[in-house]
Amino acid sequence: MSSSMSPKERVATALRGGMPDRVPVVPIYDIGYIMRQIGVDPREYYTAEPETLAGYVEQSFLLHEVDGFFVHRGVALDWREKHRVEKLERYWLVTDLETGEQYRLLPEGIRVGADGRLLNNNGVSKIQCSADIDRELPPGPPAEAELEGRFLPLRRLVQKYPDHHFSFQTGSPMVRALSVCGGFEEGLVTLASDRTLFRELLARGAANECALIEPAKRAGGQSMWFTSYYTGADTISPRDYRELVFPYEKQVCQTAKEAGLFVLNWFLGDLMPILDQVMQLPLDALVLEQGRKGYEIDPVKIRKRVGERFCLFGFGFEDDYCQFNRRGLTEELTRQLAGAGRRGAFVAGTPIMPPNAQRAAVDYYFAEARRLGVYPLSPAND
Repeated sequence: MSSSMSPKERVATALRGGMPDRVPVVPIYDIGYIMRQIGVDPREYYTAEPETLAGYVEQSFLLHEVDGFFVHRGVALDWREKHRVEKLERYWLVTDLETGEQYRLLPEGIRVGADGRLLNNNGVSKIQCSADIDRELPPGPPAEAELEGRFLPLRRLVQKYPDHHFSFQTGSPMVRALSVCGGFEEGLVTLASDRTLFRELLARGAANECALIEPAKRAGGQSMWFTSYYTGADTISPRDYRELVFPYEKQVCQTAKEAGLFVLNWFLGDLMPILDQVMQLPLDALVLEQGRKGYEIDPVKIRKRVGERFCLFGFGFEDDYCQFNRRGLTEELTRQLAGAGRRGAFVAGTPIMPPNAQRAAVDYYFAEARRLGVYPLSPAND
């Protein structure tokens, strides 16, 4: 087969369940990995001017040779006008000039309270009634300055590198709901104690996520990177996923499909007990993350469940990137190609690359994907 495909064509072919000239490479990077590799203090990512932040994202895209890319969101165009950043010796102090509220940014980019304590609500949710939802999560799209700034990095990459595939993120309604409640613990308590209220919160979150899709498409996004987090069987029951979460995930994914976008479900958690339900979403691919809490996520086993033509994103293991374990990276990639990528519909993805991953190891994995993933796969690649 000819190797004349552009990166964008290569990714699109795989997402449609086909066999491109070779396996595409599409990574996702942790903010810490990005800033460490470009040599900038991680706190700059959260406090930079919008154009500067877009430049950081562009530099992260250029770190490695890739076919597609997950684009982190930018910051509201007027964020710096509304905040003061004081770069103190032990921490940076950020002040909201409109409300007077303050928080600290620690050297790793971790956000804590102005007093240095972890931000939490002591287990008490901010959401106790419908009025709280209106206060904490107002309906409708964000202000224009926030929308423009949010998708500024995406727009820059699409305009400068039009032959690549760029994906934008929407948070799942579940992620949004837990955040609005004040955190993981507070959100799950609300889910367990008042399902009606939590369903209302999920509905508002889904509607607000849907409002981001058309602006992202106008900015040039080709796919929606839909984040399914805290929805696996390691966090909530399959029943709660089916009855509470699934209808609102479907709403967001369907809106993206109707807008003409590919839908990539980045799933972090124990997928296997709810895989059949997840596959009822209008998806083009599952972006798989390695198991982290005793459960197993195996692209080869998932391939047997989802069929040959549905696209899967494989991965190398985090420790192998951090330790630069060449043998581990090559053996796992070879196994996944043989068992899940033999007939196409496969992308060499990554776990969300941690800050301590070695850049040379990431380059090595991507080079191995280009070497071993040429179609048709030869017997030597088994």
